Amino acid sequence: MPDIAFLFPGQGSQSVGMVSGLADYPEALEIFDRAGRILDLDLFDLCLRGPEEKLSQDLLAQLAVHVTNCAYAAILARMEITPRLGSGFSLGIFSALVAARSLSFEQGLEGVRVAARKMSEEGENLPGAMVAIVGLSEEEVQAICSEVPQAFLASTNTARQIVIAGEEEAVEKALNLCLRQGALLAKRLSVTWPIHTPLMERVSRTFAARVENWEISPPRFRILSYLRADFLNTPGEIREELSTQFSRQNRWHRVLLKMLEEGIDSFIEVGPGNVLSRMTQWVNRQVKVFSAEEMIRKGRSFSD
Repeated sequence: MPDIAFLFPGQGSQSVGMVSGLADYPEALEIFDRAGRILDLDLFDLCLRGPEEKLSQDLLAQLAVHVTNCAYAAILARMEITPRLGSGFSLGIFSALVAARSLSFEQGLEGVRVAARKMSEEGENLPGAMVAIVGLSEEEVQAICSEVPQAFLASTNTARQIVIAGEEEAVEKALNLCLRQGALLAKRLSVTWPIHTPLMERVSRTFAARVENWEISPPRFRILSYLRADFLNTPGEIREELSTQFSRQNRWHRVLLKMLEEGIDSFIEVGPGNVLSRMTQWVNRQVKVFSAEEMIRKGRSFSD
């Protein structure tokens, strides 16, 4: 049997129609029904029909991706496809912890909703930008950011795909410096908050107070922190991960390397899209990468 890891995407993986393959699965519909009652919103219809402008709104996009992740995880659980490891990209960590039964579904949904609202409030006071840089190393981008106050290295997706974030003017300056340094591409992201930077420290403090009294269980499968690429073993470590993620760098590349070191040879992206699948293949083209949609649609088992 293969050694499987589940990868849970975050904002940016949403698209209209992303739940079209879930309508025949009662466990998926039950997840969306629970979310709809809590949110007073027909999230399934929004994910199925849009409009795209509404689905792309930061709060709704994050809720939509999270609930879709949880729906896919529920179907995979019924199919008895069980991972040895898992992690989540940015707010995908909530989905990972729900799938591992460390958080309840209600806690995960509340966490994503509160986090998005707090980041939105902070973003209104401090408008920012995020830009993906392709073709430079983490060290090269870090050196450039160190020269530009209020521009920060926010996320290391792969060895040569780095995200910078910060205040609008600072990010623009850092972007131009990256291009002069030889970056192949600099692409602005739709997110307008300086996530994963010290500029979100106040959000981290506020969220820490929110989760202080949450009941958190040990995860059913091992979850890797995407901030430090090490395992989250205790409720205290999980609370720290959830609270500090807004103001600390996303080290996704190290998460993938750690999973490979642990012997993982098969990855399933448990959610919409293929953003994390592509990143995984950039890190190692020899491993097997599947989407949850593919596994479910074909009724696929690894023994086939």
